[in-house]
Amino acid sequence: MLRREFVRMVSGAAAAGALSTRALHAWPRLEDILRADGVRPDSAHFWRLVRGQFLLDRDVAYLNTGGLGASPLPAIRKLKEMIDAEECHPSAGHDKADWWRFKEKFAPWLGPEVSPRELALTGTATEGINIVLNGLPWAAGDEVITSTHEHPAVNVPLLLKRQRQRIVIRTFEPDVERGSGNTERIAALITPRTRLIIISHVTCTLGQQFPIAEIGDLARSRDILFALDGVQAIGQVPLDLKKAGVDFYAVSGHKWMHGTKRTGILYVREDRFDHLQPTVVGAHSSAQCDMAAGTLTLHPTAQRYEFATQNEALFYGLAAAVDFIDTIGRDVINAHNRRLSEAFYEALGSIDGVEILSPRESEWRTHMITFRLGGRDNEPVYDELRQRKLRVRKVNEHALDAIRVSFALYNHEVELDRLLTEIHDLARS
Repeated sequence: MLRREFVRMVSGAAAAGALSTRALHAWPRLEDILRADGVRPDSAHFWRLVRGQFLLDRDVAYLNTGGLGASPLPAIRKLKEMIDAEECHPSAGHDKADWWRFKEKFAPWLGPEVSPRELALTGTATEGINIVLNGLPWAAGDEVITSTHEHPAVNVPLLLKRQRQRIVIRTFEPDVERGSGNTERIAALITPRTRLIIISHVTCTLGQQFPIAEIGDLARSRDILFALDGVQAIGQVPLDLKKAGVDFYAVSGHKWMHGTKRTGILYVREDRFDHLQPTVVGAHSSAQCDMAAGTLTLHPTAQRYEFATQNEALFYGLAAAVDFIDTIGRDVINAHNRRLSEAFYEALGSIDGVEILSPRESEWRTHMITFRLGGRDNEPVYDELRQRKLRVRKVNEHALDAIRVSFALYNHEVELDRLLTEIHDLARS
C-alpha cells in the first residue's frame, strides 16, 4: 500500500474542514494515529481507521453495500468542492480534458486492455443497459437469453422490448451447485434465432458470480452478442472484459466503487460501435454536424452514446472514490471483504434452521451472502435485524423470501460477530 499517499488523501478531508458535521470534528486525526501506530493493512486497527473515513452511523452495522455503497470523505469533499466551483464559475459544458482523464482512470477497473475510447459515462447501469437494448437491431421473433435472477434494470427493458418489438425472452434458473452448470443451461437455450445473452456478472439475489469467460467463449462460437449487468461485480471481482469476450458491460458507480450517486460507465467493444446505434443523441454525441449541409458524423469513440449537459461534479466525486480505493489497493480490500464473507458463510452453516442460498463452490461466491430461516416468513427476521441496527437487504426477487448480507471495506469482525449472534438468537426463537 502507498501509505504516504493514503495518509495524505484520507486526512485531507478532515484537515481542509470540508465537512462541518459534529461527528467529523469528533474523529481523531488519521495522520496522527498512523504516525504513532504504524498500522498494517492486515490489522483490525487499519480497517477501523478506514471506517473512520465514512460518515456511516457508528451504532449501525451497515451491511448493504450491494444496495448502495457509502462514499469516503475524499469523494464527498471533491463533490462539494466541484459543485461550489460550478456555481462560482458556471460552464455550459464539462471539461473535456478531465472527462477523458476520468475514462483513463476507470478503464483499468474493467480490464488491462480496455481502452478509454470504449467507455461512455452515463447516469446509471440501468441507463447503459437501455442504451444497449434500444440500440441493437431487432426483428420480431429474435431471442434473448437471460436468467431468472436478474435485477429490474434488465427485466423491465427486456419486457418492454417484448411488448413493443415482439422479441422472445428465454430464461434459465441459475445453478448454485456447479458454476459451469450455468454455461450448460445457457447452451441448452440457444436456437438459430438467439441474438443476445444478457445476464448479471454477479446476481443481486444470491451474490452469485457467473463464469463469464466460459459464457463468452460460447457466445463467440455461436456468433451471439454478450452483454453483462456488471453493477455488482465492478469493485468486487477482478475484471478482464477483453479476455472474457464481452461486447457490452454496464455499471453504476454507487455500489462497490463507493462513488457518488447517479454515475455510471458503459463499456462498448470498439468493433461493436457501428452495430450499436445510439438512440438518444445530443451535442456530445457527434464529431461533426451541419444542418445546412444535412451531414452528421457520430463521435469515433463511445462518447457517441453520451448526450446533453452532465453534472460533472458527480464524476469528479467518482474519480476521487476510485483514487481512494486504488491507494489502499483493490486486492487488499477484496482480501479483507473475502475474509469476512467466507467466515460468515462457514458460520451460517453451523446454525440450525439456516438455509444458505449462495453458491456452494467458493469460486463463484462473492462478498454477498444470502440466507433464510427455513419454514418461516423472513420478513419479520429482516425487520428484527434492522431493529437491532444490522442494516441488511431483504431479497424478494424470484419469491426467494431471503436476506442478503454484503461485506465491504468499512465492515469488521465485531460487526460479523454481532450479526451471527443475532441470527443464532432469531433461529432459536
